[in-house]
Amino acid sequence: MAEAHAEVSGRPVGGRGRMVVRLLGLVGVLSGATALGLAATGWIAQFGEPRETREWADLIVRTVKVLLLSDIYYDDWKPRALVWLEPARALGVFASLAIGARLLTLAIGARVSDWFVHTFTGGHHVVIGNGPAAQEYAATHNRLFKGRAIHMAKERLPASHRLATLERRGPLDMQLRHAAARRAKRIVVDEGDDADTWQTAQLAAQLCPKADVLAHITDPWIRDRLSRDRSSTQRPTPRLAPFSYAGGVARQVMLAHPPFLLAQALEAKAQHILIVGFGQVGQEVAREFIVTSVTPGDAKLMVTVVDPDAETSLAPDFNGRHEELVKHVDFDFIGGDFRLSDTRTNSLFERLKKRAEKGPVCAVYVAIDLDHKPLGLAFAIRAMALRHGLFLAPIFVCAQHGAGLPTVRHGIGMVGGPPEVQEEREKQATTEGKLCNLRVVSYGSWPAAFDGAGMLEHPYDTQARRYHEEYSRLYAEAERKTSGAVTGGVTPWSNLPDQLRISNRRAAAHMRAKAFAVGYDLGRWLAADGGYRFTHELPPAAGSFKDEADPDPVMSRLEHQRWMLDRFLDGWRPGGRSDYYRTRKTLVPFDQLAPDEVAKDNAVVETTRLLMKEAASGKRRKS
Repeated sequence: MAEAHAEVSGRPVGGRGRMVVRLLGLVGVLSGATALGLAATGWIAQFGEPRETREWADLIVRTVKVLLLSDIYYDDWKPRALVWLEPARALGVFASLAIGARLLTLAIGARVSDWFVHTFTGGHHVVIGNGPAAQEYAATHNRLFKGRAIHMAKERLPASHRLATLERRGPLDMQLRHAAARRAKRIVVDEGDDADTWQTAQLAAQLCPKADVLAHITDPWIRDRLSRDRSSTQRPTPRLAPFSYAGGVARQVMLAHPPFLLAQALEAKAQHILIVGFGQVGQEVAREFIVTSVTPGDAKLMVTVVDPDAETSLAPDFNGRHEELVKHVDFDFIGGDFRLSDTRTNSLFERLKKRAEKGPVCAVYVAIDLDHKPLGLAFAIRAMALRHGLFLAPIFVCAQHGAGLPTVRHGIGMVGGPPEVQEEREKQATTEGKLCNLRVVSYGSWPAAFDGAGMLEHPYDTQARRYHEEYSRLYAEAERKTSGAVTGGVTPWSNLPDQLRISNRRAAAHMRAKAFAVGYDLGRWLAADGGYRFTHELPPAAGSFKDEADPDPVMSRLEHQRWMLDRFLDGWRPGGRSDYYRTRKTLVPFDQLAPDEVAKDNAVVETTRLLMKEAASGKRRKS
């Protein structure tokens, strides 16, 4: 973990502190200039218009002395001169003091700036570390957020040139004190190493309990297994949460262009996605597909992975970690590389065609490292898909800075349609900035990652927290009606175990799919109002749901299916109830559930309806 006594590097912190220092200098200059003008006018009134060089020199000397606190301004002079000289004297004194104070700040700038940080900074963001998330958050902060930010780094970075930077020295608690982090809204941590990042974030959360502390964890598998638990001698850290670039971009692209809408446009009975490259981003795309896209029907979700190491190492590793999940989601791992022109590539095409017979591909996600030229691969895949008739799906290529591709509106645009109109539809879609068959578009920009990770929502986890509160209330009411008592109290979000927080975030991310399942025109809503929807936005689809008095069994069955896949994704198995062994007896088909378990699914569906109604009205129930 980086060590740190924080000292101000360069200028004072942005905001009121820097404004006061600049204002002090500006006022000093303006008052000084005014004092000089008044003094010159007064001396002319006293002695008359100078005519000779000696008289002009005397006038200039006498005028300048207004800034030097000279005693000549304290003598008795003609009344008409005093009208100008007395205010000149007062302004001269003020200007001298102001300019002196400004020079003092320049002489001891670091100490004065430090004082301004302590005195005037609050409600800001603090960015800690030199990792990629910290650099990108600092670089995009002024565009994404209102307010001030401080970047705590070992050296000033080009990405944070518009932010105040604190040089890191000494213990972390001293760094945070110098950055006024206890009064910050949010602290974002990325030390460049997951272990160091989590260690720094936990300490920051302990020292700054009123701030949301968000730690960038590069490995999504580790991210979902980190805990905020502390020893009995330490305070809890309820506002600490991990996030990842991979998870953020995967959720954002899934909610922006839902695979179930693409499958519908392509007249496919099953949702089938193709992932090229199965590193962190590729694996997270698969996870978010399962979390956000399950819809009613008997057809399994289909995921096809193409990677040179798919069959040798990736498939055994993934199947071993998700033993139950692969029984309920149709995964297939194909070893190969689209850019190789040999018998292995022909075998790859044949296997893809065979997979497409079960369900045509509705979306392709290129998720390889930048070093392997993902944009070139995406266009190569498009050419091969056309030549060999592999699929018509749009191709999403992961690019942190857009890869120079134009942005497209959210939704499905002009995907689908008969073959004879594809060329015209592609031209129209390109002109209007829409998705279409086989169009190569980018996903994975850092702003999109912050959006998908929920960081554009303030406070962080607002939607998941509201989901938890509303569901707990509804389920307690249902218990009271059926049994006359509530078996357990509502656990506040601050005390909720980490795994349940993750479950609430995933349940909230599935609400758009539920809106689609009840017949709401989600595609039109996604494309409206400029064509960009933040991931925490909800459609006004409450009117499409049945109300609480008449629960919809189709939607309850859908929710149970989603919940089971969510559990299987985290390694749970059917069996007697045990958190330690990760087993639940309710991991069975919907028809085998007891009435009280069905009531939980009904409560989730009703929660979705209420939150969509709440979002449309702009009102929130008081917690």
